[in-house]
Amino acid sequence: MLIIHTTTPTKKEAKTLIKLLLKSHLIVCAQYCKIKSHYIWKDSKGKSKLCKDKEYLIILKTLPKHYKAIESLIHTYHSYEVPEIVFFEAKAEDAYNTWLHTNLS
Repeated sequence: MLIIHTTTPTKKEAKTLIKLLLKSHLIVCAQYCKIKSHYIWKDSKGKSKLCKDKEYLIILKTLPKHYKAIESLIHTYHSYEVPEIVFFEAKAEDAYNTWLHTNLS
């Protein structure tokens, strides 16, 4: 099982990405929640500034074989210049793992 995190600036964009991924059968499940992000961003002159924004964190559940397609879809439809795409492998309880594989094969 693979878990992927990304963030969006709006709830609408979060829901749109989730819908696209579900309809493409690239993920089996997703959640989103409102968060506050703090980060460093370099402007066009190379000057770093501290930023904080309200965002929506999206948590996606999938299989490793779908990662590249998910990454491509996020880059295509995401509004950020540099979208956050963080992924990690996880183990799931047997019944959940079976459900995941049954719905994503």
